[in-house]
Order: sequence, then C-alpha cells, then structure tokens
Amino acid sequence: MHIPDGYLAPAVSLGLAVVTVPTWAVATQKVKKVLNNRTVPLLAIFSALSFTIMMFNVPVPGGTTAHGVGGTLIAVVLGPWAACIAVSTALILQALFFGDGGVLAIFANCLNMAIILPFVGYATYRVLAVGSPILSTRRAVAAGIGSYVGITVAAFAVGVELGIEPILFSQNGHALYSPYGLAEAIPAMVAAHAFGASIVEALITGLGVAYLQRRHPEYLTSLRRIFAPDAAAEGTAAPRPLWQLVAAAVGGAVVVLAAIGLIEGGGDPNRMFGADWSGVDWPSVATMVVVTLVIGAILTPATYLVLPRAAKRIGTTFVTIAVIAPLGLIAPGIAYGEGGTEDVKAAFGYVPSGLQSLSGIFSAPFGGYNVPLPFFADANAPLWHAAIGYEVSGIVGIVAVGGVVYLVARMLRRADGIDDTVSSVSEGARP
Repeated sequence: MHIPDGYLAPAVSLGLAVVTVPTWAVATQKVKKVLNNRTVPLLAIFSALSFTIMMFNVPVPGGTTAHGVGGTLIAVVLGPWAACIAVSTALILQALFFGDGGVLAIFANCLNMAIILPFVGYATYRVLAVGSPILSTRRAVAAGIGSYVGITVAAFAVGVELGIEPILFSQNGHALYSPYGLAEAIPAMVAAHAFGASIVEALITGLGVAYLQRRHPEYLTSLRRIFAPDAAAEGTAAPRPLWQLVAAAVGGAVVVLAAIGLIEGGGDPNRMFGADWSGVDWPSVATMVVVTLVIGAILTPATYLVLPRAAKRIGTTFVTIAVIAPLGLIAPGIAYGEGGTEDVKAAFGYVPSGLQSLSGIFSAPFGGYNVPLPFFADANAPLWHAAIGYEVSGIVGIVAVGGVVYLVARMLRRADGIDDTVSSVSEGARP
C-alpha cells in the first residue's frame, strides 16, 4: 500500500498535503492535551507496533504481497487522532530510512494509512459496538470488522490515486507517472486487501483487542476516559477465554486464506494466490527458517533478561516479531504498484518518463530493510543474509519509531509547560 516516488505526479503528491497537514495539526493539538506519564509511552509503543506490523508481508491475490497496518487497533485503544500521529510517524521514518514508500509520496501514504484507515475503521467499530459492554466479545469482533473495512477503504483510495494518473498526466498516449488506469488499479488494490491483507488486519486487531480485554482492561476503560471521553460511560462484562478466541480467529483465517489462495491459483498449490511458488528456492528458505529460529531462540530470552521489568513483555514481543518478520520474504512477488522500472516496462512495454526520473530521487540508508554492508546487501548473497539484514533493520526501526514518538511527545508536554506533578492529576483513576 506504500506508494513509491514516481507513481504520483509531484502536483498530486504535494497537493494531498492540503488534507494531510491540517489533519496532523488538529491531531497534534488533540493528543497534546492528554499527554501524561501513561499516555506518552503508550503512544510510542503503538507507533512501534504499527511499524512492526507493516514489515510483515503476506501473499495476496494477483501474485503480489501486502501487509497490515494496525491503525484501527490503535484507534480503538487511543482514539483515531492518536492513531493518526502514531501511524504517520511510522510511515515517515519508513520512507526516510528504509525506502518503504516515496519521500514525495509521504502525504499520500499518510492520508491513506494514517487518516482514512484509522478513522474509517474506528467509525465502523463504534457503529457495530454501540451499546455493548466494553469488555464483551462483541467489542473484539467489531474491532476486527472495523479494521477490515478501514484498510479496504484505504486500499480503494490508493487505487483511485494511482488510477487517475494516466487520465491527468499523459503524453502521446503514454502515461507520465503511474501507467495503471482506474479499471486496473482499483480492482487490484481492493481485491489484494479484501481477500488477503484485510483479513490479516482484522485478525491482528480483533485478537489485539481481545488480549487487552483479558490482560490489560485498563487500556480499554480508564485510558479511554482520557483519549475518548465519549466511551467513558460504557459498561463492562467478562470476556470469553482468550484461547477460544485465538483458536477460532487464527483457524478461521488460515482456512479462508488457504481457500482464497487455491481458488486464485486454479486449485494448483504451486499457483497459490496467482503467484509462481514453484520458482521459490525452498532449500534456501529452509536455511533461512533455521537461522531465524536459532536467532529467535537466542535473542528473545536475552531481550527478556536484559530489559527492565516495565518493558520486558512489550520489548520481547517486538523483538520476537522483528525476528520472524523475514518469513514474509518467502512469498514470491511484490506489492502491486511498487515494482521497479523493469517491472513496469515488462508489463507496458515502456517506462513512463516521470516514473523514470523520480523513482531514484531519494536513496534510503536502509533501503529494502537491509543493512548497507556486503554481507547483508549483496544481491548474490544467500537468502538468510537478507533475513538477518531484515531483522536488524526491523529492530533499529522499532527503536527509532518508538524513540522519536516518545521524545516528540515529551517535548510537546514541556512546550505546554506541563510537569509530571500536574500531568499525574489528569491521568484519572488508576486501575
């Protein structure tokens, strides 16, 4: 869903700032009013969570890959304005340091994933959950459905943005930027998410809310009095056992995704989701998996032992996700609309001039989530080399995103002259 540079005309990329920048300004003012000793670290943690989720690619229809975002989950806990800040920060740092999404396309990507996604997802959740106890199973289901709708609508917006480019900017019958028309871009983006990434997003969000209901209900009750006062009067009810929800959700998602993949591949497992799985170097994949498991077996318990008590669980969870994130590299294909100039030329017989001139306008230091050293980044290196680079980049990104949000939030508090004594009064009743 990340739009690279060159696929949108600069006028469109920068023009979308008219919507994105004012939204950032309003979100900053709204979130700044409720920053305190509890909400500052929580905002940083959820920003890092969004970054982590977006690292994990899954195969989707059309032989491409996609990823979740986590925006609706953040909105359910902290409200959509906080989600806007959290996801925007993750997206900006992804573009600047990892080349995931274009620098000129930052306003477009933030509009789609940090504004449209969480606000639509949260609104859907509120409609479906109205009147239900905040710790009920219905809330978790509503959050999952809301996230499904939110990311699918965001994917539709990306399809429109890409699809109008050939209409607005063409010369001699050739598109200057994105060559994908509306009839191609919208169905491809919506199908890839509705039958793939949106299911994963719903799973992450639904299980995330169910987990919080069971383990940290204060994030859905007392904290919401700060971030979402409209929900302060909602009642509570004991949720169903978490293992039942996890088993049902994961099992159902696996069955649905497998069925969709087989249908898309005409019943041939080697053509799952329309991709050519027969071209995957499975021995290299096996080596990568073994290396990943070994690193995880060492790094996960080490992280738990080293981190202070307050950060043990969340820090270990993030490191574990970063360690297994390279498993997404197994899927063949790339995200729709994110191919290089060679891919576009193979599909259309030419490379749009605007795409050619802008596609290399910025070179991220950790481009492709890889460490810029021969051992990691050599194109001819084994797959497990790239996997280690992906893991290292992921851990660096998690720390950077969480750290930046934490520092900025603390600066906003100080700019308003809020000290820890005053802020502790605004935190409301502690659980």
